[in-house]
Amino acid sequence: MSLQPVAPPDDESTTLGIEIYARLRRDLIAGHLKPGERLRFRQLSAAYGVGIAPLREALSRLVSDQLVRFEGHRGYTVAPLSLSDLHDLCALRTELSCNALRRSIARGDEDWEAEILAALHRLERTPLPHSVEDRKTVDEWEQRHDRFHYSLIAACDSPWLLHFCGALSDHFQRYRRAVIVVTSSSEALLKRVREQHRTVAEAAIARDAERATAILAEHFQGSVEVVIRNYEEVSRSLSAGNGDDAP
Repeated sequence: MSLQPVAPPDDESTTLGIEIYARLRRDLIAGHLKPGERLRFRQLSAAYGVGIAPLREALSRLVSDQLVRFEGHRGYTVAPLSLSDLHDLCALRTELSCNALRRSIARGDEDWEAEILAALHRLERTPLPHSVEDRKTVDEWEQRHDRFHYSLIAACDSPWLLHFCGALSDHFQRYRRAVIVVTSSSEALLKRVREQHRTVAEAAIARDAERATAILAEHFQGSVEVVIRNYEEVSRSLSAGNGDDAP
């Protein structure tokens, strides 16, 4: 009995699957696909210009990322937002990020310090959007904000810790984007956020781990409080009503 040769992997299909995964992931985090929304293959295929096979591969990976859910009777849906998820997310993000910051303060060199200062400078020069429809401004601010927070923990010398901190940050971004205009419209809130960014950077470079982690934890908690205060509006504008705590 002769064995049939195994077909080699289709490199083009694999590349397309990776590309559509990245595009869908970016749109999910940005809120362009609404929480609770059903993800129908036909509509996605038309919107992203790809076939069913790479879409199925991408959605399966996004289920593993917990950005998409799969239910037998409904198919694929965007993961919902909820207050219980927000609290769980923030608690874990604070714990891991403060751990990573302590490790970075202990291990970081002059290049690490320079990157923090450069990232802070770029962030402070980036305007906040006055409308969630201003996607370009929102995207630029979020990218620079992420880069600043990553710079703080980049010297922790733990790829796994950086991976989990990044994943938690991406998930929290789904909530933060929903209230970013609230931050930009409040002078007091904007001043507080900028001051926290500046002081956590200064404390990190001064190697004051206690002060730096305290400021970072306060900064994260403040972001959660802003979301909670505006949760009803966030739910109406971004959620399809499938979250566990959705009104």
